[in-house]
Amino acid sequence: MNLLIKILIITNGLIIFYFLQLVLYGLLSYSYYFRKKKKLNFSIELLTKLARLKNRELPFITIVIPAKDEAEIIEATIDRFLSLIYPKDKLCVLIVCDEKEILTKPYEETTQYKVEKKQQYYNKIYNTELIKLTSVPAKFDGNYNGLILNTPVKSTKPRALNWALNFVPQQTEILGFYDADSHPDPETLLYVAYKFLTKQPNEYLLLQGPVVQVRNYFYLQPFNKIYAIAQAITHEWYLPTLLAHLPFIGGTNFFIEPHLIHKVGGFNKNVLSEDLELGCRLFIKTNAWPEFMPYIATEQTPPNYKSYFVQRVRWAAGYVQTLKSLLTEEGFLKKRFILSCLLLFYGILPWFVGQICIASGISLLFISLFGISKIILPTNVNIILISMNIAYILFLVSYYTYAMKKIYLVSKDNENKKGVLNNIKEYLTFLLTPVAATFGVLPYTYGFLTSMFNNNMDWKKTTRTIETKN
Repeated sequence: MNLLIKILIITNGLIIFYFLQLVLYGLLSYSYYFRKKKKLNFSIELLTKLARLKNRELPFITIVIPAKDEAEIIEATIDRFLSLIYPKDKLCVLIVCDEKEILTKPYEETTQYKVEKKQQYYNKIYNTELIKLTSVPAKFDGNYNGLILNTPVKSTKPRALNWALNFVPQQTEILGFYDADSHPDPETLLYVAYKFLTKQPNEYLLLQGPVVQVRNYFYLQPFNKIYAIAQAITHEWYLPTLLAHLPFIGGTNFFIEPHLIHKVGGFNKNVLSEDLELGCRLFIKTNAWPEFMPYIATEQTPPNYKSYFVQRVRWAAGYVQTLKSLLTEEGFLKKRFILSCLLLFYGILPWFVGQICIASGISLLFISLFGISKIILPTNVNIILISMNIAYILFLVSYYTYAMKKIYLVSKDNENKKGVLNNIKEYLTFLLTPVAATFGVLPYTYGFLTSMFNNNMDWKKTTRTIETKN
């Protein structure tokens, strides 16, 4: 009995520590980034004046969007990017499809067909090649400046990105990368251009913004709703702190100068987390370090536990792949050692602590909600455990309400749901938090462990749901 109580005290003490740490990070992020963002008050006119003062023009920005089997959502994505506040003669949206889709589907059902319709429409309106389309050949080997082979090659995101680099307009000064379901903040490009115009000659532009995966929230299973809210909190509150210690690139909602990509040889087609690996390689070879960009992009999140499990396994396995490459490759020994320590401290260690806490504490917390644990635990311990559960659940409910007000969440009828009574079902979902947390850590555990012994894990695409409008 005493040992069990001690385990609960230690594990839940760690949970409280990380919880309070997250709240502190959130306060710092709001104070340093998001509150200052409100005062920027950008406009095309102001940026044009700034550019003239520096005897320059507004930078040409190319957005790269890999889109294989994205026919259901790509039109809404293109419309969103064409609504961004930025001169259209300084913008190009490059959609990267896959030839295999054409070979396996009726053409009218392909992503290429949907993109071509939007391409004809917008390019005619603006009388410029605003939207570009390319399809990765089935036999492209996937390497930077790669070759066409004699047999088909497995489709992956880094393979598509390396192909896309060949079709970026020559006048491009800034490259942006987004997923096919991304909807960025309308003022994102104004901020990116501002940072480019005001950076020092010896500085690099490398920006990473938060990605809030909640746009299909009302189409998710209960556990996935909790995971979506938790991921949103992490990106909005913790990402600024993480970027201060780790060259984390999220693979979407990030901007970089093209010469940096070419200098490091494009994307690594052999890793599952090509974004994190790229961030580490950029620091090693160029000293470039990503800066937090306080402009949120919304995306979809996996709709069910199976698709969540697959996505998180890929993330965890890619993390370990990156760490293993840092430990085994030659050259830049000091930088590789530093990055390895950072990856261990900010990735593996929190997972390890979280795994212990989940296994030994949170399951008992859930049991305590129903009073079952009083059979084996003292009454005062039960009260503490129940109080903690209530605190965590209220925290998620508070963020959910905040997200609704900020229109991060879009309801099925395209209207924000208002009032506690109308949200009773959604609020009750958060009562499952302890159980969701228990299962939420499992794919990371599986991914970490299997990737240590298996270097050939496949890249698997995240499942999409019906697209909402906002």
